Amino acid sequence: MAYRLVSYESTSGITAGILVGEDVYEAEKVLGNARYRSVLGILENWETVQSQLAAFTKKPSGDGVPLASLTLAAPIPRPPAIYCAGANYRDHVANMARVQNLDLELDPRAKGQKPWHFIKSSACVVGTGTTIQANSKRLDWEAELALVVGIRARALTLDNALNCIAAITNANDFSARDYLQREEQDFRSPFKYDWIAHKNFDGSCPLGPWLTPLDAVENVQDLPIRLWVNDVLRQDSTTNNMIFTAAEQLVQLSSRLTLHPGDVILTGTPAGTGAEIGEFLKPGDVVRIQIAELGVLVNTVE
Repeated sequence: MAYRLVSYESTSGITAGILVGEDVYEAEKVLGNARYRSVLGILENWETVQSQLAAFTKKPSGDGVPLASLTLAAPIPRPPAIYCAGANYRDHVANMARVQNLDLELDPRAKGQKPWHFIKSSACVVGTGTTIQANSKRLDWEAELALVVGIRARALTLDNALNCIAAITNANDFSARDYLQREEQDFRSPFKYDWIAHKNFDGSCPLGPWLTPLDAVENVQDLPIRLWVNDVLRQDSTTNNMIFTAAEQLVQLSSRLTLHPGDVILTGTPAGTGAEIGEFLKPGDVVRIQIAELGVLVNTVE
């Protein structure tokens, strides 16, 4: 039986748990070490703890608590860093090119271009069930596969890139489209765009509901990715539509900086965003994301 890693609210604060079936076991007690009180602590010792987790999963013991009785937090409440891929799904880029009447490059690899990323603050992270208040009239949804680093890595290659990834999860890269451009700035100005207002606000990076170990996934590049708004299917694609694969993104990022345990990489969103059809989220809307068997991430807009 496979396990998942969760963070949940307890009397002692946010606590790491091991989800086996429908029961959650406190990681610190199971693993016998205070360093595993948090999921980040587990990830920081990933090479050591993997075998312990696998052994426990085969024969769970101790006092498990029903998952349904717990309030889940984001699996990593404060990741060390969050890197987000821009324009990385062929179907999404094609739709945006048509909507904006632009000649966007649908195959940047053919012209020697590399993956590019922007950064979200860890303060943006929330868990499933959290209400989002963005104060935006053009709040958009973006379902994304998130990679979670478990092993410190630099200068990765395509052959070993995924070896540094401990787990994956659902993510929503909420975007306040009305705050992207500073209207008072000339369109030629390098200071035209405000990425903080556009991408970084409280609740703009829901993660969860839990972490699924990468070794429990057959192929990270062949996962269905879907998003619903009020039970209406808006995004329906597959990670096979990525322009740059997960491994290629890791190679590019690690060529510039060191990746650390707990870092999160959002790998891009497919077609079906609100910007493509001119429809945006309203108070009371419920957004639901499910990538393959990674659980369901649900958030409500206030």
